Amino acid sequence: MTEIAKGLFIDLSSDDLFQIRRAFEVGTMVRNNHKLPVTIDMNMGAVRFVNKGLPLASDHVRIHGKSTHDLMTDFMEAGGSIFVCPVRLQGEGLTGDDLLEGINVADRDVTLTLMLEDGVKTLSYG
Repeated sequence: MTEIAKGLFIDLSSDDLFQIRRAFEVGTMVRNNHKLPVTIDMNMGAVRFVNKGLPLASDHVRIHGKSTHDLMTDFMEAGGSIFVCPVRLQGEGLTGDDLLEGINVADRDVTLTLMLEDGVKTLSYG
């Protein structure tokens, strides 16, 4: 198979539950099928879903037996990385202690480097 990309950067800013789920499903599929590095950068309305105490993301809504937090965990277990915008995290009244295990608070320089690296494709769910 020819190399399709050197990696995938997913910009996730939507607060739409189905777009959030789709971003993690695509990211996990790319990790599992192509073994490419995949980063999901969560910002704007998507940030509240990283809160481990948010019932909407953890318990209340399950599609095909999986919550949004289950999809995030599956993605990270497949080797994907999740970063969350520190400004929006603070705006939601959250701290690093509120995040699901494995989710990182973004550093602007790291985010830009990952997004703009040669050969990295970008998807946006916003």
